[in-house]
Amino acid sequence: MIIDWREADHNQILDLWNRFHPERYKIDADILRINTVDADTFDWGASLVDVDFDGDIRAFISIKKAPAKHHKVGDPDAVHLSAIAFTDATHAIDLMSDAKKTLRQRGVTSILFGMDSRHFWPGVPTDVPQLNNFLTIEGFDLSGEYFDVERDLLSYQPPRPIPTEQVEFRVLTEDDARSLEKFFVREFPGRWRYDMMWKIEREGGFSGLVGLFYKGEVHGFASIQDSSTKFPIGGAVWRSDLGEHWGALGPIGVSQQVRGEGWGGALLAAGLLELKSRGTQKCIIDWTTLDEFYGKHGLEKSRIYRSAKLAI
Repeated sequence: MIIDWREADHNQILDLWNRFHPERYKIDADILRINTVDADTFDWGASLVDVDFDGDIRAFISIKKAPAKHHKVGDPDAVHLSAIAFTDATHAIDLMSDAKKTLRQRGVTSILFGMDSRHFWPGVPTDVPQLNNFLTIEGFDLSGEYFDVERDLLSYQPPRPIPTEQVEFRVLTEDDARSLEKFFVREFPGRWRYDMMWKIEREGGFSGLVGLFYKGEVHGFASIQDSSTKFPIGGAVWRSDLGEHWGALGPIGVSQQVRGEGWGGALLAAGLLELKSRGTQKCIIDWTTLDEFYGKHGLEKSRIYRSAKLAI
């Protein structure tokens, strides 16, 4: 029997997720809630659950709408399959069939796996064969490669000294709010601006941002998270695997005006050192292709993903 998430037992959904995925992808109830039903892009009409006659969940899918009302997106007619798990693929096939009918009626033209606002997945994890097989059979086109990078920060030291002339690196404060907003509007007006401003509001402050300051204005940012974070996003969703003293960095970006000075690497170093000072051990940076850039700081590839798209 197919029901929607309002009727479903979310503890069972969590249990099925953790049975379906390898150990490194296990999540907790808060992570599930924050990145599904608490997200305003969560699609209550297309997100479905399959239960047997005893009420036990056999499959679920989580669909999210494109966040076009918040910022510019590549394809406003696409939706995101943000999560899926099943005991048998036939149950998931039924859910996908019903969801696709609903989505077609709305004018949706394609489904992307992951990559959603408040995502679990930057793409399809290559080390979950049953998920890859299911998506391939469903007709998803898999391509490209993205990955997470990780390292232990206990022994971290920057590969070169952090510059102190002309530029400053420090944690932002409320006094920097206006400069930060101007920076995002000018340099990163899309998803990064939306995600970071949402995060600041939810966390109740600016302690999760390390800034690059040039001539007294924000010209770069690095988002940092640790075990004190209230609303983990990005790579922080894998905090269970990272351990008690986990940390996450990213997104990270600098203004066009200061690129080419080596300050992006210095900003990364400043962010990692701030996490280290807060007691972080295992640190993750998710959804990147910049293995050489991060490799200079001892970060190594961990999880690997491929993008996936289904035309409907």
